[in-house]
Formats: sequence, structure tokens, C-alpha cells
Amino acid sequence: MPIAKQQSKRTLKTIIRELVDRTNSDTARIRFLEQEFNAIRSRTDSLEQSILNQKRISDKKQAELSSKMEKTNNRMLQVENTLKEMIKEIKKLASTSKIKELETLVDIYSPLKSQFITKEEAERMIERRMDERVK
Repeated sequence: MPIAKQQSKRTLKTIIRELVDRTNSDTARIRFLEQEFNAIRSRTDSLEQSILNQKRISDKKQAELSSKMEKTNNRMLQVENTLKEMIKEIKKLASTSKIKELETLVDIYSPLKSQFITKEEAERMIERRMDERVK
């Protein structure tokens, strides 16, 4: 075999070997990238699921909080209405001075503390006084 042919064969073998090595290297890189892509996709899917779960939990808690706030608001309105009614009723009640007046009147008209006379006794007293004036 001539030397030129042998060099060209070696060169061709070398080129083919380099191409095979490059192809193997590129294939390994592609596999690695695919694995990385799959790992990232898996993490992304997991993260999406986690976010969706957190959103569901957050929505549920927000709905519960809204419900509690509405109930609290209704209770506050009821308390306000009750207080308004109580204030109206309190305004209708007698004041301390009026109660003292009533106590005084009751004391004045109390049969236990007052001395009453009968009709006949009153008529006799009137007749006596009139007789005394006439004399």
C-alpha cells in the first residue's frame, strides 16, 4: 500500500472515529439535557400542584373568613339595634327626681302615716264650727 493511500485511510479512519466520538458525546449531552429537562419538568409540575393546593386552601380560608366577618357584622348590627331599643326604653323610665316626688306623694297619702276622718266626723266638725260662728 502506498503511503499516500495509507495516510488517507488513516485520515479517513481518524475522521470517522472523530465523527463517531462527537456523535457519542453529543448523544450523551442530549441524554443529559433530556434528563435535566425531565427533572425540571417534574419539579415544575410538583410546584404547580403545590401552588394549586395552596390556592385551594387559601380560597377556602378566605371564604371562611368572609363568612365569619359577615356573621360578626350581623351580630354587631343586632347589638346596635338592641342598644337603640334599650336607650329608648331607658328614656321612657322615670327619673330619680320623679321617683322621689312619687315617694313623697305616697308618703302623704299613705293610710299608715296619715290620719283620715270619716264623712260623718267631717260633717260634725263643720256643724260645730258653724254653730260656734253663729253664737
